[in-house]
Amino acid sequence: MIEWLNRMTTGAPAGLTLAGTLAALLHGPVAVGDELPQRASDPAYGVALYEYYQGNAFEALTRLNVASAEGGIDGHGDHPALVEGGLMLSYGMTHEAGALFRELLDENAAVAPGTRNQAWFYLGKVFYLEQDSTAARDALERVDDELLQAESDELYHEWLYLRGQLALSGTAGTSGETVDELIDALPESSPWRAYLHYNQAVGMLSEGQTEEAMDALASLDSLLGELPEFEPPLANEMSALRERVKLSIGRLHLSRGDFAGAMASLEQIALDGVFSDQALFDYAVAASREGKAGLALQALNTLQQRPLFTPWLQQVPYARGFLFEQMDRQQQALQAYREAASHYQSLSTRLSDEREQLTEARLIEALRFVREGDSPGQPGSMDAEMVRPEPGETTVLTDAYGRVKVRPGDYSLAGLLATESFQLSLRDLHELYRLRDSLGQWQTQLESFDIMLETRAQQREQRIRETRDALDALNADQWLARQAEYRSAIEDALAREDLRFFMTQEQHELADRLAQVEKTLSQLPEDESTRKQRETFQRMNAYFNWRIADDYAVNRWAAEKQLRELDRAMEVFVDQRALIEQEMASGGENQALAARVEARQAALQRLQGELDKALSAARTELLTLVDTELQQQSQEVQGYLRATRHAAARLADTLFLGRNGAAANPATEAGGDRD
Repeated sequence: MIEWLNRMTTGAPAGLTLAGTLAALLHGPVAVGDELPQRASDPAYGVALYEYYQGNAFEALTRLNVASAEGGIDGHGDHPALVEGGLMLSYGMTHEAGALFRELLDENAAVAPGTRNQAWFYLGKVFYLEQDSTAARDALERVDDELLQAESDELYHEWLYLRGQLALSGTAGTSGETVDELIDALPESSPWRAYLHYNQAVGMLSEGQTEEAMDALASLDSLLGELPEFEPPLANEMSALRERVKLSIGRLHLSRGDFAGAMASLEQIALDGVFSDQALFDYAVAASREGKAGLALQALNTLQQRPLFTPWLQQVPYARGFLFEQMDRQQQALQAYREAASHYQSLSTRLSDEREQLTEARLIEALRFVREGDSPGQPGSMDAEMVRPEPGETTVLTDAYGRVKVRPGDYSLAGLLATESFQLSLRDLHELYRLRDSLGQWQTQLESFDIMLETRAQQREQRIRETRDALDALNADQWLARQAEYRSAIEDALAREDLRFFMTQEQHELADRLAQVEKTLSQLPEDESTRKQRETFQRMNAYFNWRIADDYAVNRWAAEKQLRELDRAMEVFVDQRALIEQEMASGGENQALAARVEARQAALQRLQGELDKALSAARTELLTLVDTELQQQSQEVQGYLRATRHAAARLADTLFLGRNGAAANPATEAGGDRD
């Protein structure tokens, strides 16, 4: 249903992919598994084309950029640029693709006219899908209609359709054709004519031209009835379009008060069609207004037995009670109102819980993604449920414009899933997850270098450890500390002019002996003998002090000389040690390779950071859409709930008064109020 609705508004042929289209323009149709064209002799270009034909737009663009950075692609003319443009279109980079096509196709005469012609057609189509009507018109007007018709009737008919759609939106071509003229230019058997005819009628309705729209829809109904039998799936689309026309005609009759005419048109819609729910409800309204309550009730009962997927169908339970009441079946009406109130209450509670617990995981769980191998009617078998596909997986199917093929697992999302904004947000989330997987592959490839670098680093560390052990055996730090202590002691002694600090070894020994003599004399008693000894010691000590003072300059110079020699030796030692440390710290080629890998990893991390921001924005946008939808549904359900409760209370009062009689209530007889 969603695919059919998309086609009604966008005109996208089933099975078309933009990448495949450009491939067909350049090389003819290529299926997965076919050999690449012979012109792809350049290995880099061949790999890019392989990814291109597999539908991996991002990977193919990357390969093309790598090939270009490594010296360009030779021997292929302008085909790489056309392929790149097609990839950009497939990946949603329409502005970049437009600039590339303008530069290439406007000025380069080497491009084949047919290739240029069809490329402009597809570029205009993408601009149309982006709702850039002016750009779409400009691109489509560059198409040579005669050449396009000669090469492909199907593309020519679609070209007329797109121009008609632009004219309906108020962006007519400069040649001045009207929508009627464009419709007449299309064959009566062309589906594009039927779509354009229907959209024209819808445009008349939006402008208030009810009678003209009715005539246009009636004419289209007759045309669709006379069309030849198509092959599926086009036959199903044409059948659904005719039912949509009949539904529109029925609603027009209903709005004009022609209830019999509305019933006659609506009853022709199949009960198993895509518009059967809308047709049944409108039929119930028309039958009720026509006085055929039984038929109206039968239609509502049929709807009641179906899942009420869309919010507007939630009024069916209330409508049943109202219809019973109009038929004067008050007991059944009261029961219907009570059942409806219970239904609305449980639904309101469920919607509130869903809003409170809304997360991306719960949203994805409520969707059923279609993947390769799933049957058309049942996406996800029992085995598939165990390994449910999710956004970003390559097995998830997408349409020609990247929109994910998905079905609702929760009926609350059925209406939202049919909207273009939700589809585009889901597409963006899917593509971002695919991009994240691609970046993950790059990360894995970069990490493979880590193993090689780690092996080399281990060998280097072993040699470094051996060198450090040798350095440690030299006690370099201890020598540096002793040098610092020696310098500090000398400088301190010089500042204090400490004579004894600079004594020679002989003088130190003599000072020790004098100190021992002084200690011995201090322990002897005071008499004549010891007095003479002390006088002798005083003369010896005075001579010793004179000798130290006299030798101070010589001793100081000797100490400073030793310090200078030590400084020079330690300077050489420190320089050699620093050189060794530098050699151990630098990695040479290993370090250069590691730096390159690190730079790529940093760039990849920046990309991943930007990707995380984009993913967060996409999640927020998607969840906001769902939350807004659930809030709107909740408000509608609350309205139905209030109306149902009021109706049930009113009817219960009526039945109560009917059983007990109005006279049994004195307050009522007296005209007073009643609870």
